[in-house]
Parts: sequence; C-alpha cells; structure tokens
Amino acid sequence: MTVSTMMTRHGAPRRLWLSTLATVCLLTPLAGCIHGRLPARELYRLRLPENADSSPIQDHDGGGGLPAVSLAIAPYVAPGMYGDRSIVYRVGESEYGAYPNREWAVPLSTMLGLITEDILRRKPITGEQAVFDPPSPHSYSYIWHGLVRELDEVDRGKDVFAAVRLDGRLLRASDDSVIWSGTARIERRVPDGSMTGIVETLSQLAAEAVSQLLESARAALPASAASAVRPRPAESAGTR
Repeated sequence: MTVSTMMTRHGAPRRLWLSTLATVCLLTPLAGCIHGRLPARELYRLRLPENADSSPIQDHDGGGGLPAVSLAIAPYVAPGMYGDRSIVYRVGESEYGAYPNREWAVPLSTMLGLITEDILRRKPITGEQAVFDPPSPHSYSYIWHGLVRELDEVDRGKDVFAAVRLDGRLLRASDDSVIWSGTARIERRVPDGSMTGIVETLSQLAAEAVSQLLESARAALPASAASAVRPRPAESAGTR
C-alpha cells in the first residue's frame, strides 16, 4: 500500500501509517527521511460558503428595524488542541489526534471571528455594522464572544463525519455583564471522506452554528426604534 493511499484512510490505518513513518525515520539517515519520506505540508482555511443563507435574521420585536447599537466581535477562544494549527480528528467518541502535516492556514480563533463578521454583514442584528477584533472593543455597545467546543473530523469505522460545537456569549460592553449565552452543535456525514470535503463541511457547519447562535442572541438586544415607539395593544385599548 502506498503512502498516498493510506493517507486517505481513517482510524487504525492512519495510526499505522504514522507509526510506520516514525520507524522509517529511526532506521534511515535523517537527511533521507526529511527529503524522501515526510508528507508535504497542506494548509486549509474555513470560509463562509457561497450558498450560506442571506435572509434577514428574524426581528423578534416585530418592529421591522434594527436596534441602533454597535457590536464588536472578539477572537474566538480555541482551547487545547484547537489552539494549534494542526487539524484535529477524532476516532469514535473519545480518541483524539492531530494531523502532522494538515494545518489551518489561519488560527481557528481568527477564522471563526471573520466568518461571524461575514454572516453579520449579510444578516445584521444591529443597526451599526459589526466589526471583528477592533482596537477598542469596549467602545462598542456589545461584544460577541465565541468558544470552540468541537471542530473535528470524526471517524466511525468506514464513515467520516464533520462535527462542530460552538458556544456564544453576548456581553454588554459598559459593565461586561453577560446578557445572553447559548450553544450550537451540528454533525454531518462527509460522503467522499476527502480532506477537501471535510474542510468544506466544517465550513458549512461552522456557518450554520454561528447563524443559530446569532439568531437566538438577537432577542436579548434592545428593541428597535420602530417597536419602541409603537404602543402595546393593551395600552392602546385602555385609551379608548
């Protein structure tokens, strides 16, 4: 079996390939291992899919407008293995690993922040445009914080999945109080199991998870100007 064939497999074959590579490096001169044995470095990037939903986020207040507030997006927190550039994979439910040669071209904390900014540009929830990683986030009305819980290739036997779980928090910048928090998790099978397919699916799931979080957080923002001046039905009835 060639190296290129084994690189497309998952689970035990992958670990066998890595073990074989380590053994070869120990038994051959270092120069030969470096020049002829190590796999080429591959760089990937999450991106907002072209077919991402661009319909307006539902106005929970029914006012037909957006609140006249500003929103800063902080870089996402990516703890543990997610803070490294190597792409994380999981075998089953609890065995984790990271590719030695397949990496994110940009840190996850930045890519997810940029995706959030792109989504809010298409589907704003505030009257002012949301900005990713501004110099003075506390000069904005609110700050969006995200946390990576999962962003994995998942191998279950011969089937390959992509899984994303993100936590979101909306803070009032004036006092750093949390006015909303939530979590979103999505998992989907990758039909061809290729690395390109895995990254594309992770991009899609990340965009969907962020959109779900923003949709829920929208209700915690103040009422839009249009709904704020509109009398409530009970108040209107009482004046007649």
